[in-house]
Amino acid sequence: MKADDIIAMVAALLVATAVARATAGQAKPTEWNAPAGGRSAAMDSTGALWKMNLASATDWTLAIDEGPARGIKVPGGGFNSDQQDPPWIEMCGDGHGQRMVKDHVTYQRTITIPRSAEGKVVLLEFGAVNHGAEIYLVDGNKETLIATHIGPHMPFAADLTRHVVAGKDYLVRVKAYPMWHYHNTVPNGFIYQEGWTKPTNGWASKFSFGIARYVQLAVYPEVRICDLFVRPSVAKSELECDVWLENHSEMDHTVTLRPRLTAWNKTAWKYPAIPEVTATVPAHSKLKVTAGPVHWTLGKGSYWWPNKPFREDYTPQLHNLEWSVLEKRQTLQTLKRRFGFVEWTEGPYYYCVNGVRVNLISDATPEAAMSEYDGYSTSPAFLPPTGLRSGCPETWKRYMRLGICANRIHQSTPTEYMMDAADETGFMLIPETAIRGYQKQKWNEQNFTRAPKELAEACRNHPSVCFYSLQNEENPAWVGPLADAMVTADDTRPLVFEDSWQNHPGAVFGRSGAHAYAMLHYQAAPTNSTSVIAGMGECAWNGGADQRTNAPFLEKFAFEVLQGRCANWAYYSGWDWLNYWPNFLEGMSGAKHVWKQQYHEDRKSKIDGWDSPVIGWVQKVFSPWLVLDSDFYFTNGSYGEQWPAKLPTYRPGQPWERTVQVFNDELDGDELFLRWSLHWDNPQGPWLEGKEKRLKIKPGFHVAETIQAQIPATQTKEARKLYLVLESLKGGRLRFHDESVCFLVPPTAW
Repeated sequence: MKADDIIAMVAALLVATAVARATAGQAKPTEWNAPAGGRSAAMDSTGALWKMNLASATDWTLAIDEGPARGIKVPGGGFNSDQQDPPWIEMCGDGHGQRMVKDHVTYQRTITIPRSAEGKVVLLEFGAVNHGAEIYLVDGNKETLIATHIGPHMPFAADLTRHVVAGKDYLVRVKAYPMWHYHNTVPNGFIYQEGWTKPTNGWASKFSFGIARYVQLAVYPEVRICDLFVRPSVAKSELECDVWLENHSEMDHTVTLRPRLTAWNKTAWKYPAIPEVTATVPAHSKLKVTAGPVHWTLGKGSYWWPNKPFREDYTPQLHNLEWSVLEKRQTLQTLKRRFGFVEWTEGPYYYCVNGVRVNLISDATPEAAMSEYDGYSTSPAFLPPTGLRSGCPETWKRYMRLGICANRIHQSTPTEYMMDAADETGFMLIPETAIRGYQKQKWNEQNFTRAPKELAEACRNHPSVCFYSLQNEENPAWVGPLADAMVTADDTRPLVFEDSWQNHPGAVFGRSGAHAYAMLHYQAAPTNSTSVIAGMGECAWNGGADQRTNAPFLEKFAFEVLQGRCANWAYYSGWDWLNYWPNFLEGMSGAKHVWKQQYHEDRKSKIDGWDSPVIGWVQKVFSPWLVLDSDFYFTNGSYGEQWPAKLPTYRPGQPWERTVQVFNDELDGDELFLRWSLHWDNPQGPWLEGKEKRLKIKPGFHVAETIQAQIPATQTKEARKLYLVLESLKGGRLRFHDESVCFLVPPTAW
């Protein structure tokens, strides 16, 4: 078979898989019925018996306040989206501060309850309604308020069970409210309020108002698992799982939970047996039970590890935990939840994964400033692949090819598919609440503390979620209560907050003892930190070029990272990479972006994009095995056309001595070799001197090494350049090579 044929077959398989995955539970509904004999019904991964996607371009209408209704696409990126037809219902008004939406909008459509829902649970599930919603069910002249939800970007459900009859039609009415309805006492998400009266100034937002993400009708068993939390512990070599059972019926039910472990990667692990759990769930109530802990003896190979250093073909180890709910030997529900055996913790001045130091170079992606409304649900960059090198897996790999290993999901909630793709590629995610300290948000205990709880509940079963960010541009008084709220839903991840007010490294504590570390914004060059966790949450943003380095944008960000790595900072992020490279991700461009940096043009390969000297410099700076002559780099500053411009001078006969930093930013193995050599005139020129030295460096750490030589007479009338070639080797392979460091040696008579 020809290579082209193989590539075509692989592409077709990827497309077929993507289509199947993207359309699961959508479009034409599928009903699953339990066969005779009381055997279990077929179910999806959430334990649903039946689902129907309610997305439509024709079935929904929308009315602004109490005005006339018109057709609207749902989800469609929100009702203010330019994807709507007609496009762009102007949220910021007429240019004179007059809002077109005074208080709310109202969505409506008809739904049919399937006949198979008789005696079952019927839920209306929303991916998000921004910034809050009331869900009504209309039956003839009777309108019933079913559910309310406050807060943007969060999934929630309305329970229709007691209000519907199987086989009957109903009108669903959704009132969606902006934040001014709540007098700004609700998390806002990152929307550009500052420029609403002048949207042409670049601050107009692509934040989705109204229904976003998804809407679906789902049918579940009457007694079911409604939530679970898989809790691995590498330190204790244990696995346990919290399970929430819900009973919608009129009577108590005694059920047995039967767990079973299987490998997602098809590896033949000898899994521990998790004992069955029997529980009685009272009528119309929820009950939490815990299975385990059980001893996990499968070792490091069974752990989930980040893809660090990046490998194109790497797939982390993942496991399935299958749950069956039985009553009187009849299976009521079966669901399978995937997880990774991983543990995220804090060290004395760094973060750890599975007990190993891990350093994070990150992006901070603002969904509201991307090329698409409701970008995480509508942009091809965050959807399943449609071919080779496409979709969300490719997005995370593009970051990792640069050396960026994480992303703060800035003031939004990642979709389930985004987290699935991160789990499967080894990328790290930092979900963040929609709470911003600098915007017009006023503290409301209930609304604000709900946000971290819901964020954790949506994200906590994904191993790629390495920690949570409590808020952006923080109000220090809010950090403690948010940390206290977060740990009630997930106490297994470190917490951070994006700092604009504290302006120094350190932690803020809540009353429970929960704490979060400050990730600073736009501070001066970092000083060495070995006593407290220090991180830069946003850098290289405003002002064009760094005055210290005259470096523009992504080159400046890379230079800031270089300083932070040498200073032992645990985390470094820009805001955001797409500001510097708008077409970096699939389907995006500078023309479609909302927020514009001074440099916001699309980049081209070999000029300032992939395969260009600029990106080569960035990739070198981000290398896990970096060998750095820090004095030389920090003297010359960030990369530019004339780099390096400042060459140290050494006289003939003068001792030559340099200190280099050697990094081992891999997660395994502590033996490296430092190899250096001096060459006249060019990096491949006549060899002067060189050595190789074996080093022991723990994963995640770096060491300083001194190298020395004697400079001989040049025997020329002109100054000669002397090049230092620096290399590191690990596992018998060359890992890093740099030949950019050079010096001037004057003639002997100088």
